[in-house]
Amino acid sequence: MGVLAAIIICVFAAIVVLEILSLTVGLNKVVFRAGLDMDLTEPGEELTLTYRVGNTAFFPLMFVSFSFLFDSAVEVREGAEWMERHRTGSLINESYTFDTYLMPHSNMRGRIRLSIKQRGHYRIGKVYVEVGDFLGFTTRLTSYDLGLDVVCTARPCEDEPDITALGGLLGDISVRRFIMEDPSLVLGYREYTGAEPLKAISWPQTAKTGRLMVRKHDFTVDNDVAVLVDIEHTEKEVQERCLSLLRTACDRLEEDRIPYALHSNGDLFDTEKGSGRLHNFGIQRRIGVSQFVRYRPFSSVIERAFAHSTGRSGAIVIVPKLDEENERLIRRLSESTGIRVCLLEGRRDEE
Repeated sequence: MGVLAAIIICVFAAIVVLEILSLTVGLNKVVFRAGLDMDLTEPGEELTLTYRVGNTAFFPLMFVSFSFLFDSAVEVREGAEWMERHRTGSLINESYTFDTYLMPHSNMRGRIRLSIKQRGHYRIGKVYVEVGDFLGFTTRLTSYDLGLDVVCTARPCEDEPDITALGGLLGDISVRRFIMEDPSLVLGYREYTGAEPLKAISWPQTAKTGRLMVRKHDFTVDNDVAVLVDIEHTEKEVQERCLSLLRTACDRLEEDRIPYALHSNGDLFDTEKGSGRLHNFGIQRRIGVSQFVRYRPFSSVIERAFAHSTGRSGAIVIVPKLDEENERLIRRLSESTGIRVCLLEGRRDEE
């Protein structure tokens, strides 16, 4: 009988100790880590949030609950069954909750598929961690900023397949014209072999010949392009279209392996001539964080770009709406330097 009493007393004492520990230090023994598989994305592109919640204590945590509260620009891309299990709260204050328990020195890992709805620079959100006491009488709550940033660049233009960098088209994306047209950049056409991207197919030539035809360009080793962007106060839709034009033009230049420099009169700033993943990555980040803030007249950007035009084969000028003064300046400098200029305007005919 005495042994049984001793056992009962020991068990009771252990429960009391665990209860006290869970109340006093239990919450501090929970560690939470999260990460994203990319920090530059585009609207609607899927990215993955991975997380790990762990118990560093020598005693179990019988109830651990954590809830993600994401920024309004973040969209969860999980299935209906997953959403039904984990989505809580209202549409305005929606969160995603997980309930579990953690044995001593154990971890729980998981992942959530997300996407960003629109261009911008975002903090992903917060996580709220709730830990219950050993006996389940009460809980303690704390919150952490996930500390995760993501930049969402502009969408590519919807009619991007029509864009051929400096090849006579750069597409019918919006109101646009060549200030100095130069069809000589397209040397001719040849049959599609299957190795070329579909974007290189010339559909008018394909219709004429009845066979898939691709453009044959005259790209030289020292061929390079200046991309000039006019940033000025205008409608939000026009601003976003200008940034989409920039993103698409840079993508095509990268695809054709043409070195390019970016010059702007605002918060896109200037980037020296280059090409490749890192070069494009830096420009796409600037597109994502841009507030379309103007710092100086666009005429100064035009003059500077043409003043350093040695060895340059062409320029792409992206403007919300070209005024007569800048058009005269571009025409004059283009004629004097021989640089071919493609003009892209953000404002459509109907706007």
